[in-house]
Amino acid sequence: MAGYPLVAIRSFIEATRDSGYKSTSSAIAELVDNAFEAEATAVDVVIVEDEEGTKSISVTDDGTGMPASTMQLALQFGGSTRFNSRRGAGRYGMGLPNGSLSQARRVDVYSWTNPHNIWSSYLDVDEIAAGRQLGVPEPVRFKPTRAEEYPSSPSGTSVVLTKCDRLDYRRVRTQVKRLHADLGRIFRHQLYNGKALRINQEPVRAIDPLFFREGNNLVGAEPYGPPLTYDLSPGGAAGIRSQIVVRFVVLPIEKWHTLSNEEKNRYGISKGAGVSLIRAGREIDFGWYLMGSKRKENYDDWWRCEIAFDPDLDEAFGVTHTKQKVNPTEELNGILAPDLERIARELNGIVRKRYLAVREEDKQFRSEVVAEKRDHLMQPLKVQGGAASLSKKFGSNGTRLGYVIDETTANALSFYVPSVVRDNLKVALNRDHNFYQKVYQPLLGEGQVEAALALEHLQLLLLAAARAECALRSKVDKEVAVRLREGWSNVLTAFLD
Repeated sequence: MAGYPLVAIRSFIEATRDSGYKSTSSAIAELVDNAFEAEATAVDVVIVEDEEGTKSISVTDDGTGMPASTMQLALQFGGSTRFNSRRGAGRYGMGLPNGSLSQARRVDVYSWTNPHNIWSSYLDVDEIAAGRQLGVPEPVRFKPTRAEEYPSSPSGTSVVLTKCDRLDYRRVRTQVKRLHADLGRIFRHQLYNGKALRINQEPVRAIDPLFFREGNNLVGAEPYGPPLTYDLSPGGAAGIRSQIVVRFVVLPIEKWHTLSNEEKNRYGISKGAGVSLIRAGREIDFGWYLMGSKRKENYDDWWRCEIAFDPDLDEAFGVTHTKQKVNPTEELNGILAPDLERIARELNGIVRKRYLAVREEDKQFRSEVVAEKRDHLMQPLKVQGGAASLSKKFGSNGTRLGYVIDETTANALSFYVPSVVRDNLKVALNRDHNFYQKVYQPLLGEGQVEAALALEHLQLLLLAAARAECALRSKVDKEVAVRLREGWSNVLTAFLD
């Protein structure tokens, strides 16, 4: 009786294209892994688009190359000369075929151990689906016909993805930018150690999410204590030990707290709290791991953690074959979480105190600084002088207008009173008003980053209303504005009672 094949190849190929890779960067990282593991010193990623809009990607290295006998194995799902090896980044032999076909419908591999002897083979999703390709084709000699097809290194490999139908971005420029950001972070340690990685001929710069080492990132973080080290026996094997190294850094709040929210997002400060997990020298995941019962808070944006481990501990960290996520075991949590949670709580408290101290030392609210910087974008504000009846213009071609929030005035019917005093637009707040006591004042003392942002937006709203009122020219308009402001304040008091 004829049996069923172990794998229904047509369905398997289509299904495996959906397996696991969360981005184009993650898939390309698999190919870069293979290159560095083959002792490459330089890797070139090239993305091009033809006249019909079809994109292709090539990843070329100067590594040791593959003989023809190895090439078929490299293109086989699960095929590898290093299967289950714990000496490098690869382990299961899935990276080349799985990563490639997750982004493209065809992958061609060219490899050489000398530049005059190039072998090639391929996988093609459409041929497999049509039943024309039932296995990995036997490698054939590739004979260059153009000068640019000749290798530039004595040995190496080039993986070419064509009919790319699953890239993250339609525009090549956008995809290249994303690859620079992701690969610069994933392979930062290799780049620090002298490896070269280029995308469309532009060198990839290392990106350190800990803000500790020089690269395409801000620098200024300081170590928090010495690194922590843990010696574990992988799988309980007697006599075999593998080390985990954990280090923490704290960011320079005093220097960076004045950055705008847009800048904090762009530089990766905001919403960047967590742990960078480094396996065999490359980042495989980033997130809120091994922190016990400590939940992530806004203050945690101001410190970082990095955990480095060897592939011997893959089972403990729950590493997947795509090398882009971890799922630590309960045993590993029991070993690391107590220390990491304690330090995380310490850093949260330190950051909280430093942040509040900075706020106390600030001579200006950030909202005042923002308003002053952007005042030139509005129509100039003309103000009539006092007894001398001199007119002064503030704006793009006049005197610079300062902004001041005064919290000392309480003698007013409305919540705030706007005026122009010398060269400053002043907003005097009524401390006796319900809104001040129930909304504004609590935001001042809260200290949370989200509360500080809410306060800043509220202050900008008040400064904007004050500037609009001070810009009114006629006496009638000014009287109407005062009555409206006082009536609004009375209604607000009634609503908050």
